[in-house]
Amino acid sequence: MLFDFSEAERNTTRRALEIYVTDLREEIVKTEKHEWREALHLEKRILEGVIEQLSV
Repeated sequence: MLFDFSEAERNTTRRALEIYVTDLREEIVKTEKHEWREALHLEKRILEGVIEQLSV
């Protein structure tokens, strides 16, 4: 799937994802169930990849 973001849209989306990933890190630390923590780590890695793509 391809998106055609304007620069402002790309920057806003990237910033929103960065904020979410920061919150996600805090959630990972608080999560006790191993399965949930693994799922959150995967989500974090995926989002970090999207952020990287939006930074190009």
